[in-house]
Amino acid sequence: MLKNLWRWFKRPKNPAGYVYYARLKTNCGLLYKLGYTKKPSLKERLAYGGHGDEKMIDQEFFFTYCEDAWDVEQTLLEHFTRQRAFGKYSKNARKPLCGRGQTELFAHDILGLDENLYIKPDAQTLATIREQNNDVGGGCLFVFLGLILVPFTLGLSLLFIVGGLSGIFGRPGGIKNFAAQYKQRPVHPPAIADLIKSLSQPVSDSVQPKALPTKC
Repeated sequence: MLKNLWRWFKRPKNPAGYVYYARLKTNCGLLYKLGYTKKPSLKERLAYGGHGDEKMIDQEFFFTYCEDAWDVEQTLLEHFTRQRAFGKYSKNARKPLCGRGQTELFAHDILGLDENLYIKPDAQTLATIREQNNDVGGGCLFVFLGLILVPFTLGLSLLFIVGGLSGIFGRPGGIKNFAAQYKQRPVHPPAIADLIKSLSQPVSDSVQPKALPTKC
């Protein structure tokens, strides 16, 4: 109740504008920015104030006009609030965009629009992954044998366990590296997924989208 009251209190008289999502190159690495503006372009939005923030733009995923753009932005920010890079009330001068949208930065691709992160492995890589899985299976067997031998010979069982774990996790390019390299696209609730789709795939550049839902 209080959250809705506070949101109503902050809501501008005219909520129309642009909702945008972009990847930035910052002194803290790659970050994703979700925001709302009345400026006609992302470059002009980040250039506002003369801090040179526009130089951080690495890729723009969408910059879409909505009649209720402020509400749309607030809906998305509330949904992803726990994933903010620096917190909801962050104002750290050592971090990017201090007082200029720092709270709207995310360390991960929360909307799942950065296609470079979700490139599927080719046939050769898949074959390597299968080979890795076979090695992992062998590693699990060693761990299992080590656990069985614990009551009889501690030293020998430890050798099996350590050897098995190193086979699973210690191999260069091992299964952990594959998991890090090939990320899974985030899955969103239907209402949020539809909202993201309407922003990233507008009907046409010449037609402004209809008012979007502001509650999930």
